[in-house]
Amino acid sequence: MLRQRVAAGVVAGWRDLRSFDAIATLLAERERWFLWLPAMLGGGIAVYFLLPAEPPLLPLRLGMVAVVLALLLFGRAAASRMPLLLLLAVLGGVWLGAERSAAVSAPVLSRPSGAVWVEGRILEVEPRDKGHRLLLDDLRLGGLQEPETPKRIRISLPRDGADLWPGERLRVRVMLLPPPEPAMPGAFDFARHAWFRQIGAVGYAISTAEALPADEIRDWTESATLWLSALRQDWTRRITAQTEGGAGGAIAAALMTGVRGPIPDSIDAAFRDSGLAHILSISGLHLTLVAGLLFFLVRALLALHPQLALHYPIKKWAALAALLGAVAYTLLSGAALPTLRALAMIALALLAVMLDRRAITLRAVAWAALLLLVLWPESLLDPGFQMSFAAVTALVAAFEHLAPKLTRWRSQASPLQIALLWLGGTMAASFVAGLGSSLFAAYHFNRVADYALIANLLAAPLVDFIIMPFAVLAFLLMPLGLEALALTPMVWAVDLLIALAVWVAGWPDAVGTVPAMPLWGIAGITLGGLWLCLWQRRWRWLGVIGLVLGTASPWLVTQPDFLVSADGRLLAARAAENGRFYFSSARPTGFMAETWWERLGSPPLYPWPALRRNDTEGRAGADGSLRCDPDGCAWRSQGFLVALPRQPKAITQDCRHADVVIAAQMPVRYRCPAAKVVIDRNDLRRSGTHALYLDAERGIRSISVAQTRGQRPWVVARGHDENRAE
Repeated sequence: MLRQRVAAGVVAGWRDLRSFDAIATLLAERERWFLWLPAMLGGGIAVYFLLPAEPPLLPLRLGMVAVVLALLLFGRAAASRMPLLLLLAVLGGVWLGAERSAAVSAPVLSRPSGAVWVEGRILEVEPRDKGHRLLLDDLRLGGLQEPETPKRIRISLPRDGADLWPGERLRVRVMLLPPPEPAMPGAFDFARHAWFRQIGAVGYAISTAEALPADEIRDWTESATLWLSALRQDWTRRITAQTEGGAGGAIAAALMTGVRGPIPDSIDAAFRDSGLAHILSISGLHLTLVAGLLFFLVRALLALHPQLALHYPIKKWAALAALLGAVAYTLLSGAALPTLRALAMIALALLAVMLDRRAITLRAVAWAALLLLVLWPESLLDPGFQMSFAAVTALVAAFEHLAPKLTRWRSQASPLQIALLWLGGTMAASFVAGLGSSLFAAYHFNRVADYALIANLLAAPLVDFIIMPFAVLAFLLMPLGLEALALTPMVWAVDLLIALAVWVAGWPDAVGTVPAMPLWGIAGITLGGLWLCLWQRRWRWLGVIGLVLGTASPWLVTQPDFLVSADGRLLAARAAENGRFYFSSARPTGFMAETWWERLGSPPLYPWPALRRNDTEGRAGADGSLRCDPDGCAWRSQGFLVALPRQPKAITQDCRHADVVIAAQMPVRYRCPAAKVVIDRNDLRRSGTHALYLDAERGIRSISVAQTRGQRPWVVARGHDENRAE
C-alpha cells in the first residue's frame, strides 16, 4: 500500500512538474522558503570543505558585502530576491567555513616526536575500558619552540589517571604523532576533526604521570569550563561507584554524564548491531525525556496549590524550569553536537510554550540548524549532526502531514483505540526516525542494523518509563548524597536493556553491510530527503528519486581493486573473478584494516600467500591471481600485471614487464619503461594510502589520500628524501 502510494506520488509529481509553471509553484510555497535557508547554508559549507585549496578570506568578505548590497538594492522584487538569497546563503557557507578555520588555527605536529617530556594543564579526564584518555592544553613540549607547540594534545594513560582532575597540571613522558589522516581515500578525516578542536597531536604515555600544582585561573570562562569538567568527572565516578562498576554502571554514567569510555567494546558492539547505539549518545531522546519529566513534575507540584494554579501561568513557569534543566543536563553531559542540536530544538519549543506559540514545527528545526551551522560550520560533517537532523526533520515533517488525521482519530477513539493509536504512533515514529538516520549511518559506518525497528520498540518502554525517569531522580538526589536510591533500579533496567541489545544483535543477519557510498550518493539522499520533507505540494514526491539513487549509489560505483597503506605494511587485492579480497593481515584487525574491509562492503577474504622458510618456488593464492616468492608478489587482474617487489634486485625485472610497480618498502630510483603507474615508499610517505582502479577499457587509475584531501590547513605536508629519476 505504501509502495503504491509513493509510486503514485512520484508519477503525479512528475506530471505536475511538466504541466505547471515552476516559478508560480515556488511563489505558492513561499512560506516554505525559509526552511531551505539552512540547507543552502549547509551546501555552501560543504563546498568549502570540498575545495582543493583554502580560499582567501578577503575576496569572500568582499563578495558577502557585494551580495548584501545587491539584496538591499534589488531584493524588493520576488524574482530577484530568491536568487540573491540563495547566493548569499551558499557564499555565506563558504565564508563561514573559511572564517571558522582561520579562527581555530593552531600549530600541528608535523612528524612523530619520539619520546619527549610534556607538561600541561588537564582539560578532560575520560576513563576508558583500559586506562584513561586526557586532553591537555597550556603545553610545554620538549624540543619544540612555543610557535611550533600545539595548543592542545590528546594522550592515553594506561594507568595512573584515576587521581588526576581537570585544572591540575601534570608532567609525563609521551610518544606523540600528528593527528591521523584518512585510512583510505574518501574515509573520515580525523585530522580535520582534530583541527577544529585545536588538537595538534595525539599519543600515549610511556612513564608515570606526575601531578603538579594547578595554576591560578583568571579567565572566568576557563574556570567555569574546568569546574564543569571536574563536576562531570566526579559525578561519573560516583555513579560507577554506587553501581559497583560493570557494563550497567558504565551505561548509566554514559546516559547521565555522556562519558562512554568505560563501556566494554562487546556491549558497545551489541548496541550498534541491534540499532540501539543512539541510546548511548545523549541527544534528542534523552533531552526531550529530561525536559518533559521536569515540565510535568514542576507543573504538577505547582498545580497542588489552588491559588497558583488559578491565577498564575504555571505552565510557562514549568516550561522555564524544564528549559533550565535541559541546559544544565547539556552542560553536564559535555555539550556534544547532537546534544546542542536537541537543546536548540527544545529551547525553541519551550520558548514557544512561554509565548503561546506552536511548539513543534519545521521552522524550529530550521532555526536550530542555522544556529549550529553559524556557530560551528564544521558540525555539518559530524555523523551525529547529520543523523540527528535527518531523524528529527523526517519526524516533524511526518507529524505536520499526519497531525490533522491523528487529532480526528483521537477525538473519536475509545480508550483501547487510543492505546493502539499510541502503539502505532510509536512504531511509525521509530520507523520514520530510523529510516532518516539509517541512510546517513550507512554512509559513515557502512552498516545497517536490520532489526533496529523491533529493538527500538522493545527498548522504548524501558528507556522512556524507567531508565530516564530514574536518571532525573538521581540528578535531583545527587546533591543530597542519596543518588543510590535511584541508581539501583535504574541499573536493573539498564541490565535488561543490555540483555535486549545482546539478544537482538545475535539474531541471524542482524547487520547488513554497505560498500562505501560516493559523495554524489549522500548528496542525492540529502537533497531528496529535504525535497520530500520541506515542500507541501505533490511535487515533493520527486524527492524519492534522489533517495532511491543515493541509496543505490554504493553498488553503482566501482570499488578499489588494490589498496596499499601509507607505511606499506597493509595490502589488499581483489581476487580475479569472485569479488573476494586478499588481505596481507591474517584478519582485518586494527583500525586501518577494519576500515578498509568495511568500506569495501565486508567481502569474504583470502589469506595472503605466506612463504615458508627456504621456500624458493613461491606460493599461489586461492584463485591463482596472486603469487608470491622471496623476491616479491605478482597480482594479475583485468589483463594487467601488478608487481610488488620485496628485494631491490626484483625492481629492474618488474619495471620491464609489469603494468604497475608497487615498491612499498623501498624507493624506485630510476624510470620503469613498461609500468604505467609506479608507487614507491616515497610516494606512500608523501601522499598516504593509495587506491588502484583497474579497467580493461579505461586503463589504470591511482588515487591517493593526499589527492582527495587537497592543500588544506589541517593537512600536514609530508616530505621525502629519495628522488626518482625521470
